Amino acid sequence: MKDKLRVGVLLSGGPAPGGHHVIATLFDLLEDFGELYGIERGAEGLIEGAVRLLKKEEVDHFRLKGGFDLLKTRRRKILASDIQAIRNTLDRFHFDALLFIGGDDTATNAYKLSKEVSTLIIHIPKTIDFDLAVPSFGFDTAVELLSQLIKNLKVDARSTGKYYHVLKLMGRDTSHITLECALRSKANFTLVTEELITNQTTLEQVVDEILDFFQKRKKDYGVLLIPEGISLALKELEEDTELDSHGNVDLSGMESHIKLMQHVQKRAAEKGVKIPPLRFANMGYEARCQDPTPYDLAYTKKLGIRAFQAILEKKSGVMVAEDGAHPIENYMIHDPKRGHVVKKISVDLHGKKFQQYQGMREALVYED
Repeated sequence: MKDKLRVGVLLSGGPAPGGHHVIATLFDLLEDFGELYGIERGAEGLIEGAVRLLKKEEVDHFRLKGGFDLLKTRRRKILASDIQAIRNTLDRFHFDALLFIGGDDTATNAYKLSKEVSTLIIHIPKTIDFDLAVPSFGFDTAVELLSQLIKNLKVDARSTGKYYHVLKLMGRDTSHITLECALRSKANFTLVTEELITNQTTLEQVVDEILDFFQKRKKDYGVLLIPEGISLALKELEEDTELDSHGNVDLSGMESHIKLMQHVQKRAAEKGVKIPPLRFANMGYEARCQDPTPYDLAYTKKLGIRAFQAILEKKSGVMVAEDGAHPIENYMIHDPKRGHVVKKISVDLHGKKFQQYQGMREALVYED
């Protein structure tokens, strides 16, 4: 008979600041009467049995650091054909509980696996995109760093006075990062995918809006923010890309911000309007492995504690939040393309954040 609680943990999807601190919190809570095992490379390592007992020295080394390099990470959809291999891993290491740290696709993996195995399956919400029904960790750190970089580029543009920085920001289907960065950095012009979709805005209308912005500002420098999901609203900006195992389009690899501005430049030439030179950047990867802010450190500690409590209460198929553990089923929908999956939460156009931005939008056009 086992005399120690045995818990496995894996990291999945893109890195987010605070993942190591979740693991460190769990390690501390288990230290006196349990063991924490790390599963390398997410679901891929779970299937292959790539598991190791975590030691205090390595956990202490990584606990306050960004990145997911303690265990590495992958995006891997768990298929029906993988279940037996996963059962073998769980049986081999006699796990009482298995913790998934990841976003919506990871939560979907956790939910489906919870229906197939007796081991407790618990999901801890992670994504800098902030698009889960339960608040995720990593967002605060990511937008703090990205906003500072945008502020730096505003100063650069003002210092040289001769070009506009056009920045595409991560966020996949949602614009939470773009909106928050607009509020914190006071960028001169920002598009929000959800607004374009709701208003059924056409490419022609967006092009005219950007041209109008240039003419209103009457300066040869500034900063524009474009969410990477803009091609979901403006189909003309789509590109052919491979889908990942979860059926997601590689939006980060698209050059939708460049294509959009090419349309703007073409329209400007047709109207005889001069546009200053443009400088393009794709931002997001810079922030995913930043050392976590005090907010994310405090929040990940709470999530680690809630996950530990869920184990003690023998809960399975749950996602933890600041107020406890909730059934993942509560957050699932049927997606025509992706099946039964955890839903994503879009920017609320009637919410406080967007209304705050609306109130300052016109003034930002002239902001230096």
